[in-house]
Amino acid sequence: MKNHHHTIGRYPVRMQDCDPTRRIHLHRLFDFAQDADDQNCALYGIQSVDLHPRGLCWILISHASSFTGALPQGEDTLIVDSWTRGTKGIRFLRENRYYKNSVDDANYFGAASSEWIICTRGDHHPLRPSDVMDIEKFNGDRDPSVGLFDKIPRLLADDSIWQMGEHHGHEVALSDLDTNTHLHSACYLRLAIDQLARHRALDPAQEMLVVDAIHLQYIQEVNFGQRLLIASKNTEGDPDTFLLEGRVEGAENPSFLARAKGRIVAR
Repeated sequence: MKNHHHTIGRYPVRMQDCDPTRRIHLHRLFDFAQDADDQNCALYGIQSVDLHPRGLCWILISHASSFTGALPQGEDTLIVDSWTRGTKGIRFLRENRYYKNSVDDANYFGAASSEWIICTRGDHHPLRPSDVMDIEKFNGDRDPSVGLFDKIPRLLADDSIWQMGEHHGHEVALSDLDTNTHLHSACYLRLAIDQLARHRALDPAQEMLVVDAIHLQYIQEVNFGQRLLIASKNTEGDPDTFLLEGRVEGAENPSFLARAKGRIVAR
């Protein structure tokens, strides 16, 4: 690891960040990881606070995480190692490694890859990276190391998911919104995990959901007041792997797709 390509974010995990088993909620981990990514962007003058006055914003296209160890608990420190792999077309390729309490192999517990674009804030028109920043410096500084995926797989919609009878709805409220006035990207993850727990009939007093991997693909923004329906079904041949889809009520196309691997274990 070349430290000048990386930033290390350290985040105390409070009990308020945790689920009934004292493990950090995945959507809170996702929030912290995005903050670490934003801090890394400060190296290149493309942090969110730099973009907003220019009428620009970051848009997350896809994110995939895998967890090989136990998540941090309350009073632990979540450590996020964030770096860029450069650009591919209009997309920015970003990587994470996750640790708890110290940056060493014994405390490594997961990794992630994500793809982002920079857009105009009003109509979300995507921009070429070279229109926004010094792309030669950015790609010259990049670390080509892969956190999880060299190329994040593309998910495909499956209309049969809506015939399975396993879905719930969520009306987007003020507290769900991000600075772009759309459903926050971490909320999609939270709603997907909630649907997975419903599908598995989780009893949180007796059981816990262990998510080994989750992959989200963002397709269309969801706005304040819209009702988002989230459906799930098992994949063939693996009772612990699920496909999920979120679609605004009455819409023809999905707002997001997800694939998750999650186990129910006794507390």
